[in-house]
Amino acid sequence: MTVDLQIEAKQELTTHPIFLSYSGKYEKHTRDNNQPLIQENIWPILTGETLIGTGKINYRGDSMYMIDDKYLGSENDIEELGPQDNNRSYTFFHLGHRLSGHEKIIHGGLLATMLDELTCRLAFQNNHSGSGVTANLNINYRQPCFVNTFVLIKCEVLRKVGRKCVVKGHVYKVDLDDENVEVERSENLLTECECLVIEPKWVKELKHD
Repeated sequence: MTVDLQIEAKQELTTHPIFLSYSGKYEKHTRDNNQPLIQENIWPILTGETLIGTGKINYRGDSMYMIDDKYLGSENDIEELGPQDNNRSYTFFHLGHRLSGHEKIIHGGLLATMLDELTCRLAFQNNHSGSGVTANLNINYRQPCFVNTFVLIKCEVLRKVGRKCVVKGHVYKVDLDDENVEVERSENLLTECECLVIEPKWVKELKHD
């Protein structure tokens, strides 16, 4: 992909009904909760700079955080989410051919890295300190993720007890030829994980300039 094609990929996704559906839900949640746009605590150097480029991560969208006010930066525990509760994020990517492991298949280690990063970022929004570290990451690969593919990574908090937060992550294939704008279907699920994020006692030493 040339730079022009990277721009073309972004325009192709961000004007598509699938993206507009998710961004519309995000904007509605923000309005309903009277929230400012939630800012990232840490700039993603690895997936936001190092791996960005022709044939690599050709597009990395801003994460769409849909988190109810009661969870943001809270010290309270979360036993489970109710059916009307929101504590999740969505991030769109386009993954190019230079990120393959097996020929034409995105390297599983890259998907693990993306899931690790994004599940942690959601946990950080729920932590009082706004930070933390991965303690455990369990991944299941369901289907191959092919190169030159749009994907959606969804993360959702399962529970939080004290300094421990458990987040579920999913990688879904985004087929722009699919008329169904709801991407989160079993046939689109490529990879999923469960990540345990903790606020260590030395969390204040994790400085993010």
